[in-house]
Amino acid sequence: MANRKLTTVILDDDPGIVRLVKTILRGTFGEELALHDFTDVHEAQQWISSNCCDLLISDIEMPDINGMDMLVFAKHRNAWTQVVFLTGHSNWMLVTEAVEKGASDFLLKPIKREALCSIVQQHIDRAARWQSALFSKHGSISVG
Repeated sequence: MANRKLTTVILDDDPGIVRLVKTILRGTFGEELALHDFTDVHEAQQWISSNCCDLLISDIEMPDINGMDMLVFAKHRNAWTQVVFLTGHSNWMLVTEAVEKGASDFLLKPIKREALCSIVQQHIDRAARWQSALFSKHGSISVG
């Protein structure tokens, strides 16, 4: 049984950050991830509204709609969506609020390849465990 790809949305208003994260993830994980990248929050919301998002990697501070609003939006669409925030600031109040709303992790900018890959690998492993548990318990359930 092959695990399905982890559908991952990368969202940041800085195209350079989006390009960097996408390049790192594609180079490290290849076919394990289905990557979808956005610099426009509204386009990301539209995509998430009609697709399954397993992992959202999002800037927390963006114009118009911030990362916290995206977390709530993504979790409302799919409670299983894991959210990792990218931030240039270490603010405990912000971290606390994000965790209370369901964020699973934070990465400080500038992004370090090892930290990003470690966090994403944890999410891949978690998804594989869940998929394995579902298949072993229910036989041949179609996932994704």
